[in-house]
Amino acid sequence: SPKGPNSVQSMMFKRSSFYAAAGTVAMVLLNRSTSAFVSPHQSVNLHNSKHKIQRNLLQIRGGDINTVPSSSALSSIVGPATEALHQVLVSGTPSRAVGALYAVASLTVVPLTYYQTAYSFSVGYGLSVAAMSLALLTSFKFSLSAPSILAVTSLVYGLRLGGYIFARERTVESKRKQFEEMNKRPILKRTPLALGVSLLYAFMVSPALFALRGTLDAGSVLKKVQLCFTGVSAFGMLLEAVADQHKYEVKRKSKEGEESFVGPTTWSYTICRHPNYLGEILFWAGLFGAGSVSFGKSIVPWACGGLGLWGILSIMLGASAGLDKKQAEKYGEQPDYVEWKRKVSSSVIPFFK
Repeated sequence: SPKGPNSVQSMMFKRSSFYAAAGTVAMVLLNRSTSAFVSPHQSVNLHNSKHKIQRNLLQIRGGDINTVPSSSALSSIVGPATEALHQVLVSGTPSRAVGALYAVASLTVVPLTYYQTAYSFSVGYGLSVAAMSLALLTSFKFSLSAPSILAVTSLVYGLRLGGYIFARERTVESKRKQFEEMNKRPILKRTPLALGVSLLYAFMVSPALFALRGTLDAGSVLKKVQLCFTGVSAFGMLLEAVADQHKYEVKRKSKEGEESFVGPTTWSYTICRHPNYLGEILFWAGLFGAGSVSFGKSIVPWACGGLGLWGILSIMLGASAGLDKKQAEKYGEQPDYVEWKRKVSSSVIPFFK
């Protein structure tokens, strides 16, 4: 899964060329859309107004009117850029809004990937989801509605996942070694992977964007469906968090290089063999379902949201199959593993082998 290099690094690298190509298309789309953020006339007016206010304040305080605070250059860039981002997310065309999400994801993932290759689909995965969710929450008016709750759930999900993976890398020696082993790739060659997975993450979060942009009649069936899917997403987040922590505690207590099967085999690990993956699937499926009721007839939300859901489902199912194979090779002859696998026959989806 995107949560670590152990079971999916080969899958992610094989798909990096596809994601990179798709990322290039999205970058072109985003570059074409930037002209719609702030018109030249608006930009000049904004700059002149801000400069006039600054001069007046300096004169009142007795300062030199030619003196400009050192932070003004940065604020003059960040302020308009943030306002432009909010404007596109709220009222831009669907393709431009998704492009804005992609920009946020890329700005989060690319630097982290340069620092550590594996962060592209681990820590960067979680933090990019959090960053995009925060961008949505600051762009739209918050209310106790399903779309707002969905965005908050996504924010908590991303922060929790990013923090968990970072802590696991720092405290579990085997994970630290795996991350270091992957970090041998030259920095510039990591860029296609980083841009590719950033596009996938933007697609995955896009249903939350369209849920916030949509308007559904209060008390309507669609509104109730949206609330139901939001609950599914929240439940998936909690299930994944509990399963992740349970597995982390069990593995941390085992000796380094332990060859015997130690589990976990209780609690959520009686539902299926990989309940953390099940939780992740439920989270993203719920998020897609909650957003889909607001997609309407526009092809962009369906295409982006559908590709995002397909991408994470294929990764989760592929990762679980790979982990099952690895466990069978390592513990296949051990009675504890054989008994647990006999009792818990489902790999990820309960009642399905």
